[in-house]
Amino acid sequence: MLYLGIVAAAFASGIAWLDELATVLVATLLFWPGLRRGYVVPIAIWTAVVLVAVALAIAGHGEITIDFLPVVVNAALSYLFAHTLANGRTPLIARLIAVIENPERAALPRVAAYARGLTQAWALLLGAQAIVLAAMIACAVPDGALAAFGIAPPFAVQGDAWRQYLHFGSYAAVLVFFAIEYAYRHWHLRDIEHMPAARFATRLVQRWPALARSVMDDDA
Repeated sequence: MLYLGIVAAAFASGIAWLDELATVLVATLLFWPGLRRGYVVPIAIWTAVVLVAVALAIAGHGEITIDFLPVVVNAALSYLFAHTLANGRTPLIARLIAVIENPERAALPRVAAYARGLTQAWALLLGAQAIVLAAMIACAVPDGALAAFGIAPPFAVQGDAWRQYLHFGSYAAVLVFFAIEYAYRHWHLRDIEHMPAARFATRLVQRWPALARSVMDDDA
């Protein structure tokens, strides 16, 4: 909700510096756990966001900064999934299963293997999408980031369709992946009973704080 509020304010206000502030603020909020612990990847991404925002502001094209918000969101989520795959940590999907259903189910060998694989898939999908979106913004013509500095992009992304995908299509792609994974999971683990989707959604809402605490616990 905070993300949507910041984006709406940045679009509607017309204040020159709010686009840059909104992007940096969202990046800070999303990467704060990693920034607080001094992890290299969150610090590197956050620093890149700040440098890009400052450079675009100096060049007089700060409005482009708001286009990087979907990149920041995808990158942050990709890092979150990937970070839980490190040795000694529990994959994010396994944590989700344990919180929403029960730890015993998450510990089943086939479920545990699927949870790790799905966590890897989400990390790769979101990371790849962040890279693709960043490339689209950089290479858009005539209102992309490279064009703002008078640099010819290695390839030109023309028209307005790229911005529609950036702010809407990229999130639709995530929903499509959700639907495909849901169908595949029911087929792949067809010998294991599955919780109805409505009950799963209800429990996700009810037990979200427990999942958030699990994510914030770096040693989980």
